[in-house]
This record gives sequence, C-alpha cells and structure tokens, in this order.
Amino acid sequence: MDHSRFRRRRLLAAALAAGVGLGLSACYRLLATKVSQIESNLVKYDGKVVTVYGKVKERIDVPGVRCFVVDDGSGSIGVVTRKALPRVGETVHPKGTVRSGFKIGKRTLLVLLETVPPPQPTPKPPPKGAFPS
Repeated sequence: MDHSRFRRRRLLAAALAAGVGLGLSACYRLLATKVSQIESNLVKYDGKVVTVYGKVKERIDVPGVRCFVVDDGSGSIGVVTRKALPRVGETVHPKGTVRSGFKIGKRTLLVLLETVPPPQPTPKPPPKGAFPS
C-alpha cells in the first residue's frame, strides 16, 4: 500500500473531525438565546426552555442551591443546577427553564433551572450460562 495515500487519508480524517468539532461548538453559539432577549421579553420567555451560551462569571454555592452566573456579552443570567459547578471563566451552554424573580440567598435573579436528563436504565446482565453475542 502506498504510504502517501494512507497519510493523506489520515490527514483528511483529522481535518474532518476538527471541522465537525468546530461546527458543533458554533451551533451552540448560533442556536443559543441571548440573555438580553430574555430580559427584554420576560413574558415570552418565563417558563420556556432555552439554551444560553457564555462564560461563567460567578459561582454561588449556598446551602441547598448550586448556582452559577453566565455572561453572554449581552447580559447575565443565573443557572441553578444539580450538577457540579463549572469553573469561573469556563465557557458553558446550559439548557433550562427560564424563571424570573428566583431568590438565592439575599439576591433575586433571573435564572435558568437547568434541565437534568433522565437517568439511563442500567442494562441487565445476561442470565448465567448464556453466551455473549
């Protein structure tokens, strides 16, 4: 087999993988709802599920509530989550339900209640004596 042909195929595959990765990351940015849109039209967005895209500006960890603040350049929104809190400065794209007037400690924020995917069922082990397929 010709090594230059194999090398070209590997380079093409690597370039394709990089392009797909960049395309997917751009999709979050393009499909995300701007915080300024949410703030300017709370009646439309309150109770709706949206995705925002931006950098973590602040972490708020009070007993019983995990929250981080995302800034997308047009405004900031709090995100209440059950997951581990992201680092300040990290780029995130949380999806959740918009809630206005959410009280966290002494602060009242416009927040997203982050959607948690349902747990995946664990596969049952095959019966004893069965051969794996």
